[in-house]
Amino acid sequence: MLFIINRDKTNPVVFFGKHKILAWGIIGILSLGVLIGTYTRFVEPNIININNQTIKINKLEQPLKIAFIADIQIGNHKKSSWMEKIVKKIETIKPDLIIWGGDLIDNEGNTEDESQYLEPISKLVGRYPMYYIMGNHEYGIGNKTKRNDARQTGDRSAELTARMKKIGVPLLRNQLACHKIKNQTICLFGTDDIWSKPINFDELKNWPASTPIIFLTHNPDGITLWPNEIQKPDFVLSGHTHGGQIWLPGYGPLGRAGVDLGSKYYKGLNYYKNIPIFTSVGIGESGGPVRLFVPPEIAVIKLQ
Repeated sequence: MLFIINRDKTNPVVFFGKHKILAWGIIGILSLGVLIGTYTRFVEPNIININNQTIKINKLEQPLKIAFIADIQIGNHKKSSWMEKIVKKIETIKPDLIIWGGDLIDNEGNTEDESQYLEPISKLVGRYPMYYIMGNHEYGIGNKTKRNDARQTGDRSAELTARMKKIGVPLLRNQLACHKIKNQTICLFGTDDIWSKPINFDELKNWPASTPIIFLTHNPDGITLWPNEIQKPDFVLSGHTHGGQIWLPGYGPLGRAGVDLGSKYYKGLNYYKNIPIFTSVGIGESGGPVRLFVPPEIAVIKLQ
């Protein structure tokens, strides 16, 4: 189209030759579209942004730094080289704790064992305490709606758990883990994916309520399931939304992730019933390798 319009605007007997202002206007619009499309497909998905957040928790005695990485979606669009890039970024952050927030594999019709591309994580084992939780993609569930909750691809969760066990990263699946860091104890409670498996909070009976606790839920809707009879978590970490992958100014997320809490909770720090909840836009892509105004991120959470 650009070639044809640019050619015809020099010919006075054809439409665009007679309407040069219109021709230049269309050329400008098409050129902008090409630039945005190129950036959305080839540039922004390959950026890794460091998103620094500071949260105050009354029970903490010393500040802690958490690297939170959600939605790697390794497999179809990104493989080992991308994972190597993530690991190198984490090494520059030097966190006190690393949390992988679910959807580690893409599982969108790829028949290979995508978990093999997670092997670079092994370089971090023994250097930093780490945990991970499950997301909907591990179980082969895409965008769930009230009309459609069927599995779209096969359940690959067993492959992932076997790989992560081999690498040496523990899974929190409706489980509590209390870890001593900087001579203080902090607890983590991670759920299974809320779309895929039953969620229970039984292990919270072992939580000493005087110890700060972080609630890990792949989908931000997980906070709505927290039992009323149990003391609220100090902080919530979630992912799942990818920030819509394309965030349009004045409109918000273009891609919808089926989050009942609404688009307000698609990215960044928000509050649910006075509980701080941070939703990462993730570091991989689902559906297609495109992003606009929501670059891939490693969230660096500074607890004070």
